[in-house]
Amino acid sequence: MVFPLFKSMTELLLPVKQEEKIKREKGFASQEAMYKYIKLTEQMNKRVKRRMAKRILEQSLKKRA
Repeated sequence: MVFPLFKSMTELLLPVKQEEKIKREKGFASQEAMYKYIKLTEQMNKRVKRRMAKRILEQSLKKRA
């Protein structure tokens, strides 16, 4: 596949992102509910990542001791 030089990756991925957004919207009663769900999952993912980082740090400190 040859893409024109003036197209950036964001322009190429725009239709894909729009399709994903449409798929997500179909599963919710309203956009407001969808945005609340997305916000909550982002917060949850941040907590999980922090916990994992904390565990890894604790394990590495135990190995050093």
